[in-house]
Amino acid sequence: MNIKKNAATIVVLASLFSTAHAVDAYVDQFVSFKDVLGNNATAMGNIQDSTTSVNTGTYVVGVVNPALVTGAPQAAEWVSLLQNYEAVYGFSGQVAKTALNIYSVANGAGETANIFGRHDSSAVWTLIGTAFEGGGVGFSAQSTSLSFVSIAALSSGVGQVMVRSLGNAGGSPGFDLMGIQGTNMVAAPVPEPETYALMGLGLIALLANRRKKIDA
Repeated sequence: MNIKKNAATIVVLASLFSTAHAVDAYVDQFVSFKDVLGNNATAMGNIQDSTTSVNTGTYVVGVVNPALVTGAPQAAEWVSLLQNYEAVYGFSGQVAKTALNIYSVANGAGETANIFGRHDSSAVWTLIGTAFEGGGVGFSAQSTSLSFVSIAALSSGVGQVMVRSLGNAGGSPGFDLMGIQGTNMVAAPVPEPETYALMGLGLIALLANRRKKIDA
């Protein structure tokens, strides 16, 4: 009976210590923005300001910081990737385990982009699928959901994402990227104080039980 209790305690402690809550998260790291030759490039796109009207579809293409794609998508804010340009983003200290949601401009010109993933910077890129823009209204964000659960090479999760544009159509040339979201993030956070307390109580119980056996 004591063995069963000890085993149960260990299982609970291990679960509290190592299991992360499965949540979704947006990329929070900008890694690189490259042109067709693999050189660092200046990003063009749009940031919502006095020249932009979400309602009428008026905007001005200009130089933007490609890091604006990190975090949750904002209406009328995007980075345009010309054909064969590549943008790489990442998740800090965590990986997506099931799918990626690629956000682009709702009323885009029907541009597409290939989406690649890898666990970290030391791994090779693996094609996940193709994202599509357009078909909607206004400058809000719409998403293409790409599952990778059946891709063996990504079974350990996706920590970095690469977007490679496949065309140059539209008034804002190229694929207009607004955001990237990973689903079922699994990184284990640093245990909270309550977790440490529970672990400590469990260890004390195990030691006390062992001492009783020795004294017996």
